[in-house]
Amino acid sequence: MDTAVEVLTTAKAPVKRIFLLTDLTRNGWDPGWFKIGHEKLRRHVSKVHIIDISEGKTLNNIAITRIEPRLDILERNAEGQIKVTISNFSPVRVKDVLVQVLINGKRVTQGFFNIDAHRSESKEFFFTVEKGKDSIGWVEIAGDNLNADNKRYFTMNTSHKLDTLLIDGDPKTNIYESETFYLEKALNPGREHASPIKPVICSIREVNNIAFADFNIVFLCNVETLPSEKIQELEKFVKEGGSVIFSLGNKVDAVYYNNALSALLPHRLHTTRTFSGDSPLSEEQPLHLKTSEPIHPAIRILSETQMNTMNTLSLVKFYRIFYIDPTPLGNCKTILSFSDDTPALIERQIERGKTVLFTSSIDRDWTDLPVKPFFLPLMQQLCRYVSGSMTDEVQKEILVNLGWQFPCPYDINAIEITNPEGTQTIVQPRFIDNERSFEYNETTIPGIYAVTVDWKSHPQLPQNFPVNVDTAESNLDKIDQKDISAFMGGTNLTIATSHTGEGPDVLLGEAKKTLWGYLLFLTLCIFLVESLVSRK
Repeated sequence: MDTAVEVLTTAKAPVKRIFLLTDLTRNGWDPGWFKIGHEKLRRHVSKVHIIDISEGKTLNNIAITRIEPRLDILERNAEGQIKVTISNFSPVRVKDVLVQVLINGKRVTQGFFNIDAHRSESKEFFFTVEKGKDSIGWVEIAGDNLNADNKRYFTMNTSHKLDTLLIDGDPKTNIYESETFYLEKALNPGREHASPIKPVICSIREVNNIAFADFNIVFLCNVETLPSEKIQELEKFVKEGGSVIFSLGNKVDAVYYNNALSALLPHRLHTTRTFSGDSPLSEEQPLHLKTSEPIHPAIRILSETQMNTMNTLSLVKFYRIFYIDPTPLGNCKTILSFSDDTPALIERQIERGKTVLFTSSIDRDWTDLPVKPFFLPLMQQLCRYVSGSMTDEVQKEILVNLGWQFPCPYDINAIEITNPEGTQTIVQPRFIDNERSFEYNETTIPGIYAVTVDWKSHPQLPQNFPVNVDTAESNLDKIDQKDISAFMGGTNLTIATSHTGEGPDVLLGEAKKTLWGYLLFLTLCIFLVESLVSRK
């Protein structure tokens, strides 16, 4: 309508008409536009002809309005689960609506829905997917008046695994008091529900028998000292793409760390400070956590549920921390801070790898963080971030015409994205919230989009991501003609139903009315020319 009014505003024709072909569904009419647009129509358009191409029929519709895929990676296989919501946008109850779930083009399960008029129903479907590869899938129902919302896509990734070494600097006979007890449980919560993060625990005595290159991430948890040759191995490990995460404690000596590990630490350690008071009357209140500004990508990519958990950061108590030298030792960024604005979690980029410093303990000696709900998603997401493996097991869906974003790995300068029709686009990183990220906005077609680097998949990027339609327009209820007249506020208009064969006649008739003056003028010109020729 905006474009039509703009064209007619500058047109020289004496009669300016808009022909609007519509199915008269209410969701296609934006009341907000007509608050301003009705005045444009009244001033610049002679008449609006509205032609109902649905021929006045009621348009019933059944739509897949939501899917919630989930993946449990077990020891021997991967169990997929998807919750499907079907909505009935019609005035009658529908029975035996067949819903099928397909993985890589093959049907893996199906079920039937019986849904009351103008209601929705949800069911869960279970299936097995192959481990060690990415799977693409979709849920579909039979065709109806609106086919666009009869199919919804998703992806599942079972190939990702992070091998993680936890060096326990303070092992205890009672495992609950061990430095790595809560960390191990956060990285791999249960025996049956196996996380893609695989932790291995070792003591300082065992570290000489372990090759850091066999792991993606190494945690140093309250480690007092390391052999010099293992420190050199650790530095090489990081430069080649590995990640090291330091957590502190009572065995850490600041002088030793500053001298022996300065090539890896984000900041030099200063002194410890104790906040023992746990009373409103105490001057030494425990510290709490807060996010940095802008929010660091390791935190920003957490799900909405986990982000809501972040509101409880103020409930986490820290009774003792290490203060650090304010001058960083390299390219550093703060992930989380304490309530007194001192850094709590800091990252440092070292060639292809990263190191992270947590300035308190990873067990319960100095803080109650390990027993808070936020601890598990924080540790898991931190591991994904530092290893450059931010891809989730299930990629979040993107709606058509909304952009896809993903952090850019350290050594990648461009990616290729292929849409469902096979069109390929080269995407280069740009800075978004001070972070190098890829952004792709050409999500105009629902389906599965492929992501490649040099035309091959990359372990630090998702192989695919799903794009689905917005079901806000799935309700095909009709708008009342009185509402249309009210929207257009005094505009001269007609509303007609286009039955078979009638639509072209209506258009042609209006065109004749519009063009008759030009045709009459052309006829008179022809007669004038003929009279001149005959006289000669």
